[in-house]
Amino acid sequence: MSTGQKRRLHLALALIGNPEIIFLDEPTAGLDVEGRVSLHAQIRKLKKQGKTIIMASHDMAEVENLCDRIAILKDGKIAFMGTTTQLTSEMGEQCRIHIKTEKPLQNADYEQEYWVFTSENIEDTLSELLKTCKQTQNKVLDIKIEKATLEQRFMDIAREDKS
Repeated sequence: MSTGQKRRLHLALALIGNPEIIFLDEPTAGLDVEGRVSLHAQIRKLKKQGKTIIMASHDMAEVENLCDRIAILKDGKIAFMGTTTQLTSEMGEQCRIHIKTEKPLQNADYEQEYWVFTSENIEDTLSELLKTCKQTQNKVLDIKIEKATLEQRFMDIAREDKS
């Protein structure tokens, strides 16, 4: 059997007794794109039926798309439990501004030809960056703005100093 067939069989076996609570451990590990889409649809269908699904996953995009509530473990203990909205309000609405310029910029990390700034206020930070570039005649070649993903927030929690 292929990995996809095994995963579907595992899910079918888990559903035989029509349980109210379903435990899934890395349910899409090893699946191709079609298999992942199919399994995600099945999980959503089970949620609509009122089933409680407890899922362990290292795929933060999958967690963000499928889960209503999350728990992030660090050193075997729950470091956060709640919704992604609660995580955002607890950690701040951070974004990363990637700006590519002709000359170097100060106070920024450098990643793959871009200067990177982390900010909770896109407008103020971007305005200040553009003002600085204009004053120093540093031509802006490109700008990318990305909001913090669950994966980035997970990494922030994982990197926090141990208390």
